[in-house]
Amino acid sequence: MSTALTEQSLQTHHGIQGNTMTTTTQSTDVTPGAGPTDIDFHPELAQVRAVPLSRLLRVELRKLVDTRGGCGVLIAIVLFTAVAMGATMWVTRETGAGLMPLLMAASTPQAILLPVLGIMTAANEWSQRTALITFSQEPRRLRVMAAKAAAAVLLGLAVLAVTILLAVLGHVLSMSLAGGSIEIGITAALLMNLALLQTQSVLMGVAFGAVLLNVPSAIVAFFVAPVVVNLLLLANSWLAEHAAWIDTGTSGTALLTNEWISGEQWAQFGSATALWVLLPLAIGCWRVARKEVK
Repeated sequence: MSTALTEQSLQTHHGIQGNTMTTTTQSTDVTPGAGPTDIDFHPELAQVRAVPLSRLLRVELRKLVDTRGGCGVLIAIVLFTAVAMGATMWVTRETGAGLMPLLMAASTPQAILLPVLGIMTAANEWSQRTALITFSQEPRRLRVMAAKAAAAVLLGLAVLAVTILLAVLGHVLSMSLAGGSIEIGITAALLMNLALLQTQSVLMGVAFGAVLLNVPSAIVAFFVAPVVVNLLLLANSWLAEHAAWIDTGTSGTALLTNEWISGEQWAQFGSATALWVLLPLAIGCWRVARKEVK
């Protein structure tokens, strides 16, 4: 009896295995075209329609003014600009404040704080771990970077326009109170020079943020690098002689005028911009395009 039970059990066991194998074989036998395939869930990039650049630009502009960090930096820019212009008007209250001194006073806090906005624009996605969401909506990362850079530049130019308007009003008020002559000598050369300096400053911040992809590290590097460069210029006579070709501060000084600068000065400005803006921006875009999103 035990032998019969054993044989019956083996037959039952083999029968179950056979049925299982048969079922497994049948379940894996999928007819092509009968259901969704992997390509339906993971299409090629060329098959995905790109998000319009104008929409990306609006999103990045909103991030700059809607977030607590961006809003805080903008408020700080307004406050420090007002303090700088007010202090200039107070110091020159006897004779009246000129337009250029007011513009120079306002440019100091902006030169410090506007690049921070550029850094935050480029690096916030990685510091706050929202890059996965952004690049899931638009997997073409360089388009996103272009929108970030354009948004930072547009905001910087908007701040510059407001600053010029406030400087003109401050000049008129100061001269009226002091009894001086009002001279609003804003030329096309001055406007273009100021716009170029503002664009260079903001894009330099974007470049540092894209290279390091970390907001605190990029801010520290942005402010430490010029100090190191100035020390090198003081230590080496050859570098000091060619400072305008390698230092944005030295080459940018030539643009603070109502006149058109010379060809050599344009070349110096372009050389320094290529070294401190274009080169790190290219490295940063390469990093963004290849960095693993976590």
